[in-house]
Amino acid sequence: MRRVLLSLAVVLLGMAVLAGTVGAGEKVVLPRYPDLKIGFTTANLLPFLPVNLANAKKYVDFAVDSGFVWIELRDPMATLTLAECKEIAVYAKQRDIDVGYAVNVGLLDANFWEVFSRAVANAAVFDGPRTIRTPAPGLEFAANEKKTAWSFAEFAKVVETANQAANMAKMLGLQYVAENGSEVLKGDGMTSFGTTEFFAAVNANVGFQLDTGNFFAVARIPAKSDAARDFLQKIAPRMGYMHLKTADASNKAQAVLGENRLIFEVIFWEALKHKKPYIAMELVAPENLQQSYDIHAKSVAYLRENF
Repeated sequence: MRRVLLSLAVVLLGMAVLAGTVGAGEKVVLPRYPDLKIGFTTANLLPFLPVNLANAKKYVDFAVDSGFVWIELRDPMATLTLAECKEIAVYAKQRDIDVGYAVNVGLLDANFWEVFSRAVANAAVFDGPRTIRTPAPGLEFAANEKKTAWSFAEFAKVVETANQAANMAKMLGLQYVAENGSEVLKGDGMTSFGTTEFFAAVNANVGFQLDTGNFFAVARIPAKSDAARDFLQKIAPRMGYMHLKTADASNKAQAVLGENRLIFEVIFWEALKHKKPYIAMELVAPENLQQSYDIHAKSVAYLRENF
């Protein structure tokens, strides 16, 4: 009888340990902004955990263990199959993790529609912000380091493609959101066009995937802080979710969140004001996976301490 009781105790202890592991991470809640949903983009982990079914489940496990409530699942070229995405969606839902789906193809890229047609179907299976994200700029900037804005012809095509993508997404119950990147915040509106002109021209179905650091660290012409703030306040109602990234005073993206040129206080207020609570930390990749886990923890500590 003693052996039976001992064996039962060991089994119960093991079950308790497993139960504790599943919900191990204390939920990341910001003291002054408790309604924000804090997560991370899996782009942070891609150098060490390339996207596939097994690693996607590891992304979810890391979110659970770290107390995050959602992930932006970055599948750059939409290589995950629809069946795999359905399996990931079930796995995430069982662990109470929301998922937003994102790809890396730009609006002018030759393979945009090939990738987007797979991506929009994949995105529709996930619970979360209900978005499908791409960057607005693409290979046209990568091919020319001196390029700062879209030309008139490029701009017309960018707007047309974004509108079509957004209309397609809406039919599947999603919002298409475009991320600001290499393009200037505001062009001259005649021969050069940037983020401001883009969102003024596209239809109402096109949403904004804000990146808080790209205005400064990625745009070929860094924006003024006041101009970035003014733009955000105007476009905030169309925001799907954001990448929380820090650009320091020298316009360099940082590995750990800290004081950003566009202050987070303003950003968080706009997010809550317009009921856009999903925030994904985007961090500069360090040298290895453990360091990546560490900078996530340090960034969470910064947010909890300051917000």
